[in-house]
Amino acid sequence: MPFLGSEQKALDFVRAKADWILQQQQNVKAGLTIFDPNTSFKTKFHLLKIVRVEHAKVSAMAGQGIVQVNIPRNCDCERSDIQQFIRSVMVQVMRQEARVYLPARLKELSGIHGMRYENIHVKHVKSRWGSCSQSNNINLNLHVMRLPDHLIDYVLLHELAHTVEKNHEPGFWLLMEKICPGARKLNQELRRYHVGIF
Repeated sequence: MPFLGSEQKALDFVRAKADWILQQQQNVKAGLTIFDPNTSFKTKFHLLKIVRVEHAKVSAMAGQGIVQVNIPRNCDCERSDIQQFIRSVMVQVMRQEARVYLPARLKELSGIHGMRYENIHVKHVKSRWGSCSQSNNINLNLHVMRLPDHLIDYVLLHELAHTVEKNHEPGFWLLMEKICPGARKLNQELRRYHVGIF
């Protein structure tokens, strides 16, 4: 509230912005990024750029490593529908990246370490980075594309290791240490990232 401001005006402002305030509180509680023109957000191959424009509609385009989201100059960037639009655009970008990059990288790591898998599927899930079925089908989350390169490889190697060791018993971690030195430390580092929160 401004110095010497009216308490009534402050309360009126809060009432007028109640929906926005509640949404921001939920976002902060969930740890969600509030996207605005100053936000720095990257995937493996793209950088998000939010630009204020004179147009009347929100739009997006991607190319040459940039995802540009155009927001009308007179529009509140932090509105929940605009935030959801930006998230939706970034999920589409990550899905495209993941479908190209992850199968190729998994195949490469599989060849290096002599570990065979059946199929790979890229999914959008909110609970885990990856999984390996009993029949050695590997599922990877498209959100892996938000991780640094060394953690992307850690996730892929973790799932490849499950083609040999189906649980997290000591044998699994011995294998992980062999194919990915410092695996437990990387596992701890991965915990700083959240699958469904970005």
